Amino acid sequence: MSALLEGRQRKALAASYFAFYAILGLMVPYLSLYLDHLGFNSAQIGWMLAILFATRMVAPNIWAALSDRLGTPVRIIRAGALTAAFTYLGLFVAKEFLVLAVVMGIYTFFWNAILAQLEVVTLTTLADRPQDYGGLRSFGSVGYIVLVVGAGWWFGVRGPADLPWIGLVLFLALVGASMALTEVAPRERDDAETDVPFMSQLFQRPVLLFLLSAMLLQASHGPFYTFYVLYLRGLGLAESTAGVLVALGVLAEIGIFLLAPRLLGRYSVRSLMVLCCLLTSVRWAVTGDAGDSLMLHGLAQTLHAFSFGLAHACGIQFIHRNFSSGHQGKAQALYASTSFGLGGAIGAYISGQLWHNGAGASLTWSLASAAAVAAVTGLALMGKGQERDGRRQ
Repeated sequence: MSALLEGRQRKALAASYFAFYAILGLMVPYLSLYLDHLGFNSAQIGWMLAILFATRMVAPNIWAALSDRLGTPVRIIRAGALTAAFTYLGLFVAKEFLVLAVVMGIYTFFWNAILAQLEVVTLTTLADRPQDYGGLRSFGSVGYIVLVVGAGWWFGVRGPADLPWIGLVLFLALVGASMALTEVAPRERDDAETDVPFMSQLFQRPVLLFLLSAMLLQASHGPFYTFYVLYLRGLGLAESTAGVLVALGVLAEIGIFLLAPRLLGRYSVRSLMVLCCLLTSVRWAVTGDAGDSLMLHGLAQTLHAFSFGLAHACGIQFIHRNFSSGHQGKAQALYASTSFGLGGAIGAYISGQLWHNGAGASLTWSLASAAAVAAVTGLALMGKGQERDGRRQ
């Protein structure tokens, strides 16, 4: 790829990340607000949000298998963006629970097909400089912040009824960004590596242990994604304060994405992932003991740089290094569905049960901290010298 074409490709990738995570920044915090505006009760809203988790576990793997067979991940990204935008139009007319649930299931099925393929295209484009991934991915974090803050202000002024229109604009932006992407041929690997079946690469002990650790790490985020705002409100802190704290965490995430190339160039993925898990454990312990101290909550939120930002960069790199080029789509999709899909769903369910049954916030945060420590155990069992193409073990 020429320098000029690569420059255009990087801009298109940055725009794609921005648009994809801007949609996430709209839907995750504010979809429940919109559904409440439509008159749905809390149980119905919970089912709607569960649909996003369910499609996130299933859709990436289905689309990745197709992408690896065709060898055209950009085509999958474009098809996913176009179909998601078209089916998203159902939000303008769906008002009944079952109809809206079907619309949610369809458009999120296509939307969740995009990210894993975007990661594949990014790492293929970067070729011998995969450590530059963090800089491109940081545009997604910027998109998330812009929509969390901007949409929050807009809904405060006009109410949540405009959510479908804002989402449509973002989906059209994602379509436009995907059209600017170019298919890139993966770097050549030797015949022995190319012929290794996907399942043989997956069932390597280090790979399975890494996926288990990634799942546990994301499961530890369950109380945060599900109850953090309610938890702070119970401590006497306003929702606006919670928004500022969440934005602080995402700003820290951007900072670590910019530093990730240096860190991944100097230290092994495994070592950095251990650090992320340990600091995540500290984050949840501090969150559970902070009371109404804004300073302590702010400190805990800055650790989002490690619990999500650097950990995600490490996960993408590990998968890229341990699966051959012909299986990158399936591998990245499996990582996403195992960690963020299955891990996120398990964490949300367990923390919800604990919260609902009166176990208390303190115990819930303590168990989240313990889950992050358990993730370290899995990484330790991998052993040294197991990371393919790693810098140093």
